[in-house]
Amino acid sequence: MNNVNRGGPRDDEEPTGDNFRTLRRIARLDEWPAMGDPTRPGLTIAMVDVETEGLDAETDQIIEIAAALVQTDTDGHITRIIDKAYGLQDPGRPLSPKITQLTGLDDRKLEGRAIDIEKMTAFLSRADAVLAHGARFDAGFCRRLLPGIAHLPWICSLSDVDWREHGYDGRALGHLLMQQGLFAPKAHNAGDDVTATINLLATVLPNGRTVLAEALANAQTITMRVEVEGKSFDAKAELKRRGYRFDWDRKVWAIEVSALQADYEESWISRHFPHLRIVRTPITWFERHC
Repeated sequence: MNNVNRGGPRDDEEPTGDNFRTLRRIARLDEWPAMGDPTRPGLTIAMVDVETEGLDAETDQIIEIAAALVQTDTDGHITRIIDKAYGLQDPGRPLSPKITQLTGLDDRKLEGRAIDIEKMTAFLSRADAVLAHGARFDAGFCRRLLPGIAHLPWICSLSDVDWREHGYDGRALGHLLMQQGLFAPKAHNAGDDVTATINLLATVLPNGRTVLAEALANAQTITMRVEVEGKSFDAKAELKRRGYRFDWDRKVWAIEVSALQADYEESWISRHFPHLRIVRTPITWFERHC
């Protein structure tokens, strides 16, 4: 039989060097370590995660919501966990087996439960901004359930950080944690995901910034949404190559870029497809994740 190395350590192999890597369990919120400079307070941010009965924010409902208020300093460190909030919601109809398997929630656990809209709205309104990992999904559901937080801007730790540029090969929450030397319990519920997101935000990127500092800076940068209107069939392939995506609601090709890049896009389209019309719309963190 051939002596094949299947990846495990040999008896004489020391667990040091590049052969092994140690993962550390994420910190619990009630045991948050001392970080940053509390004498230089920054923004108060509400970290949010929701579990839902489906994917359509217009028709499906939130069945679980968890949130934590965190205090930051001016360098983007999380100095303390201020408070936490949690709620369950009975959608009034049976959950699908897939949602039960994904969330661990079932009809029995949700029966008769209701999220206190007034209390949750007041809780989130204590923040300067709301953050979620995949904010476009969470924001759509939260704005429908909690219209009183419509004035708050949103930050996304998934898309407001250019993970690939920093050398990461994925953007899933658990995968990013592992690449930062951490691991989270194998659970998929709103409370655990909020804890995992806060731990990820506290880690440091190769540029020396915390993930939170990077996300905050990018979220607050005004970008430009470039939309291409008109009969674009002949331009479809080229637009896709340049990173445009088709917006099925507005029936246009669109891309979000810097103001300078928007100038280049308008010039390029005018040269190659002069029959198309360009519409430019400034995007801030109040609109980006709508």
